[in-house]
Amino acid sequence: MRFAIQAGVRKSAKVLMRLGLAMVVVLAIAVLLLRVTGYRVGVDVQRLIGQPACMPSLVYLWSKHDGNPPRHGDFIVASMPKTVFGVGAREGDRIVKLVKGIPGDRVRIQGTELWINGEHTDRMWLAKSLPGKTVGDYDVDVVLGEKEFFVMGTTQESFDSRYWGPINRDAIIGKARPLF
Repeated sequence: MRFAIQAGVRKSAKVLMRLGLAMVVVLAIAVLLLRVTGYRVGVDVQRLIGQPACMPSLVYLWSKHDGNPPRHGDFIVASMPKTVFGVGAREGDRIVKLVKGIPGDRVRIQGTELWINGEHTDRMWLAKSLPGKTVGDYDVDVVLGEKEFFVMGTTQESFDSRYWGPINRDAIIGKARPLF
């Protein structure tokens, strides 16, 4: 009986070693594929700590800008522009946002309402809570310039172009793809 138990333990140890080796090989292949394709893995830190987040997933892949301009509905990775609010990400931090307006689109904000190309898109959920600002301070009616993009988060509480204006194409680092 003692030999049977020892044989079973050895067999289990071999299975665990093979399983561990297989996991290392799979991880190494995944890392190589990411490096070869230029993709990077990102984690939505806000979601991780239980805060409202932009991405509809915790983990996402992102790749450097491929030269093609972002389209409506793309998730982009960008460098946070300078703002006067003192809330949200710091200037230069990497942010992930959803493209809602592209060059040539008309963006109109009146009171707490947002329209893009004449279609009611959202509300200014944070407008009443930002220090030193009133709702009407955000009123604007503009056509986005040649290199301007209007970006938003996917939650009501997102701090985005509704408050600090469009971002320049030069600030866009790449595109993101939600995973899980």
